[in-house]
Amino acid sequence: MHRIFVATLLSSFALTAAAATTPNPAHDALAVDSARPVSTGVTGPQIYYSTRIDIPADEIPASMPAKVGLKVSLDATGSPTAVQVTQPLTNAIDARVVDAVRQFRWRPAVLDNQTIPVDMNLTVQLQQ
Repeated sequence: MHRIFVATLLSSFALTAAAATTPNPAHDALAVDSARPVSTGVTGPQIYYSTRIDIPADEIPASMPAKVGLKVSLDATGSPTAVQVTQPLTNAIDARVVDAVRQFRWRPAVLDNQTIPVDMNLTVQLQQ
């Protein structure tokens, strides 16, 4: 019984190997196209300048984590062009955080050795 099972397994491997070695012109054309490099490199933006955000401790809610979620659009130079609040805390704190983030500077994102604009999500966590 064991010999029949092993022979069946071996024959199924042989059929699979034979099918894999059969030339397929459509597959060969795909292989040639996929050999081209997709990119010479991708680097995300990196912050190199930020400002301090001063918020009085009594304005920061103590009952929840003090986080402000933002969507930031950076241009090809790494400067923020649009800052939107996606996770608000309070109107006063949100306004201060947005004003500060507009002053932040990033090394721009790079794709194929070219700087590119990019949208990113940023969470600013406030500490007392």
